[in-house]
Amino acid sequence: MAGIFGISSIKKKDCVNELFMGTFYLQHRAQQYCGMAVYNNGRFFNSTHKGKIRAAFEQGNMKNLEGTFGIGTVNSSRQPVSIYSKNNGFLLAFDGNLSNHKKLKELLIEKGISFSGYVNPKYVPDEEIMASIISSEKNVPEGIKKLTGLMEGDFSLIILSSEGIYAARGWGRKPLILGKNNDFFAVSSESCSFPNLNINIVRDVKPGEIALINAKGIKTIKQLKLSPVKYGTFEWIYTASPASIIDGMSVEQARNNMGMLLAKRYPIKADLVGEIPNSGIGHAIGYAIGSKLPHKRVFIRYDYADRSYTQETQKDRNREADLKLLPISANVTGKIIVIADDSIVRGTQMKENLVNKLKKAGVKEVHAMIACPPLMDMCKFGKTTKKRKDCIARVMHVSKIGKFLGLTSLNYAKKEDLSKAIGKPLDKLCLDCW
Repeated sequence: MAGIFGISSIKKKDCVNELFMGTFYLQHRAQQYCGMAVYNNGRFFNSTHKGKIRAAFEQGNMKNLEGTFGIGTVNSSRQPVSIYSKNNGFLLAFDGNLSNHKKLKELLIEKGISFSGYVNPKYVPDEEIMASIISSEKNVPEGIKKLTGLMEGDFSLIILSSEGIYAARGWGRKPLILGKNNDFFAVSSESCSFPNLNINIVRDVKPGEIALINAKGIKTIKQLKLSPVKYGTFEWIYTASPASIIDGMSVEQARNNMGMLLAKRYPIKADLVGEIPNSGIGHAIGYAIGSKLPHKRVFIRYDYADRSYTQETQKDRNREADLKLLPISANVTGKIIVIADDSIVRGTQMKENLVNKLKKAGVKEVHAMIACPPLMDMCKFGKTTKKRKDCIARVMHVSKIGKFLGLTSLNYAKKEDLSKAIGKPLDKLCLDCW
């Protein structure tokens, strides 16, 4: 998971503060690393740090950054990365995954390409492989075209070059959106970067599109014919901010729609509807609307905790899940409740923090509503769920999961519900892991 953001000043004024803000509003997409790179008077400046962007850049680390256009990222690896060759010099940040990483690494090494990291030669970051492939061509657009012909997986990427910011989207699973106001042109993983910068949505980058963003505007440089186009269903269900609009559909509205569909499919005689915050809120509101049951908070998400899903190890995920939720006993004691969540991957959150804590708080029954079908596989287009065995539905029959988790009932959305909630046909949605 990653968030990428780029901005270019129309009046060729310093844009570092706006670059920081736009990147900051993508922090929910990743927390491990952050970075910003700018271009100013013929020179590139790049600064990357471990941890969250606000802590890294608000304590004096922006002083040496000044530029009229630049890119920023929150990421699971240290980005942006820089590369220099006889054809191109640029900095790259991306969201996505090279699922044929090993094959491409070996191919490049056989051609004489060198990578940093001899201490750990088995590890070459995806972004270094991508940058090497792109820089091997005569220009950035041709390099991106070559990348799409070689890689498996999916991506959205931004490249900072002397010409401006190149923005490219692969087969559609990773969102990328364009914006502008009187002072700036911008590109972002999500539109939630835009409102507090008074930037208006222009449109989404099309799958296969390569655009150039600079002081002159937004220009499509190349439109690749990539097939099949598949949109990232999990963005609407979980990953993206509720404040975002992705490919024309509001994330909050899609989640409300899903909750209403679940209420129609699985009516429950209950006292209230709650959620696992924060990702279950939109689904729970929808269920409450559809069922006409009162919506009440069952848990409070402690503001200073992180997302458990994005942690690197299972131990870290368990610890974060245990830390972040505080039950509201007054709302659940002696009650039959419906509780909504986006998904069940490993069962960590549901077992340790939903059922056990609710039972201690005196709940009578817990009926879970899950906003996607059972997850059966790792995602070859992303990086968070790394192994099939991480998915509880892979190692345990669905009929037994509810009992294992201690639920009164466990109810999953169907694939057709995803299509109705998001407003896109099933053949345009990525459904590989369900």
